[in-house]
Amino acid sequence: MDDKAAVAVALNKRDARNPSKPQYDEVILVMTGAADRDNIAEGMRQYLQRAERHQPALSSDWKNRVSWFQTRGNVMGKVVAHERWYKDLRPSQHLPVATGQSLAAAVARVHRSASVDMFQLAPCEDRDVYDFINAVPNINIYHLFFGYNSRQGSASSGMSSSASRALAQRQSQFHATLQQRLQARHGADARVIFTQNVPTFNDPRAGSQELGWCQRYFPEQDTTMSLSDPFWTSLIREANPYADRSVRLTSIPDNEDTFLQQVVGARMYQNSLRGKIYAMLYSAAQSSQFASNNPRSQHRVSKILVPEFQGSPDPTLELGDANHITAVLGYLDQEQYGGSGAGRLVPAACDTSGTDPSQPPAVTTTSRSRGEGWVLTNCDIRQIRNKIENILRRSA
Repeated sequence: MDDKAAVAVALNKRDARNPSKPQYDEVILVMTGAADRDNIAEGMRQYLQRAERHQPALSSDWKNRVSWFQTRGNVMGKVVAHERWYKDLRPSQHLPVATGQSLAAAVARVHRSASVDMFQLAPCEDRDVYDFINAVPNINIYHLFFGYNSRQGSASSGMSSSASRALAQRQSQFHATLQQRLQARHGADARVIFTQNVPTFNDPRAGSQELGWCQRYFPEQDTTMSLSDPFWTSLIREANPYADRSVRLTSIPDNEDTFLQQVVGARMYQNSLRGKIYAMLYSAAQSSQFASNNPRSQHRVSKILVPEFQGSPDPTLELGDANHITAVLGYLDQEQYGGSGAGRLVPAACDTSGTDPSQPPAVTTTSRSRGEGWVLTNCDIRQIRNKIENILRRSA
């Protein structure tokens, strides 16, 4: 849902100085980070068709403003969890391969001197990114919602120690060298902008929005699909062994579809499973062993899953990509046209010391520039939601 919503935001965003014009004359979509990228594109295409019929409606000119590409391969090296949503689709076309040359040609068809903003919202092989940066002209910003999207492969327990270190280093170097590569080709004003829920919003739950709000702005089929997100079941399974034995879940179904259905029910309704899941998650979140073995997952359980199952049901949907792209667009408007409240850029410090490839490398802020890009900070998730509303109503 968050990828879909992000594309809707990019298509509906109006020029801040001239609202009769779209912000972007063309939106070039490169499908990446999945095994069947034709299928993922078909899912996006069908969403855009539904969004055009939904109220508030997606701008009807999207068919003439979207170009479709896919990367040569799948950097993750396997089928990823969300592909299950699209397994029964039959793609209407085979996507051409995105190379620096093919993307540059797509930009040239719009205008030879077009200014380009790039947003990376899924894992993409570093070599492809470098190829795009080197060939596509006039790149203004490269936005990376870092974390999962920074991955350069799938870490596994069966990896050799040398392969594990190599993957961790590759992911770290992807962060640390991106700004230098961008400026070398596009000049000193070109910027890499990193975002993450913390510190961009200082809110670990800023990657989501309430289900009721999402149902007003996105088609029912897509919000219903997004409820069945394997993100929840995978973290519940991972957390369960770390909980106190007295509150562990003892009858988790092996069948993923069955468990997904149960977890959706527990998120939406006040039933017995909801209370059991909450007790288990609360206990697991206190586990020092969990925090040591997988700090990223423990943090997510503590800051995202525990609040989701606490108290009366108020389910949320993942909307991180849309929240983050809207924050960047708001900052760019503020920078160009004035105003306040849309955050500020702080020099980035990219950690290159990590050796565990399952933990994406950290990007923090620093007081002095190290030439590693910028982190967008001080954004307000409530203002972002209002901004998304205005964009989808085609008034901003």
